Parts: sequence; C-alpha cells; structure tokens
Amino acid sequence: MAPSRQPATQRAADRRTTGRALQERRLRIWSRDPHCAGCGRLVAMHEFELDHIVALINGGTDTDDNCQVLCVVEPEACHRRKTQADLGRSR
Repeated sequence: MAPSRQPATQRAADRRTTGRALQERRLRIWSRDPHCAGCGRLVAMHEFELDHIVALINGGTDTDDNCQVLCVVEPEACHRRKTQADLGRSR
C-alpha cells in the first residue's frame, strides 16, 4: 500500500468549502436572509462575504448552520470587524 499524502492534521483553511460548493452555499445563506448579521443592512450578492459564526480557527464547523452574511461595504464593513475580533485584534 502506498503511503498517504494527506497530512496527519488539517489546518482550518484546509477544511473550508471552496469552488462551486462555496458559491452554492453563498446563494443558500443569502437567500435564507439577505441582511447583514452585524448591522442589519440589506445587502446585494456582491456586497457581502460569508462568515463563520464560530470561526474555524476557534473550532467552528464549515456548515450552513455556522455561516452568516456579513457586509463588506464601508463604513460598516462588519466582516472585517468580526474577523479582527475573532483573531483577537482591536481596531
């Protein structure tokens, strides 16, 4: 049997959904509620990023139930603020 090329442990970034599955998830989550979870603003498809409610780096899962819409448009830019908080950084 050939040795596995998989690393013994995966980093949070390695567990992330990508490609077509990510685009389908974006549409599902946005369709469920097109408002920013941070500020409540109604956002268009190009004005948000998916956010993990509990960050992957903090043990969160990469599932629909752990995802929310957060705006990226200034002045709120809720996704940037939450990411900084998740990483323990202040503005």
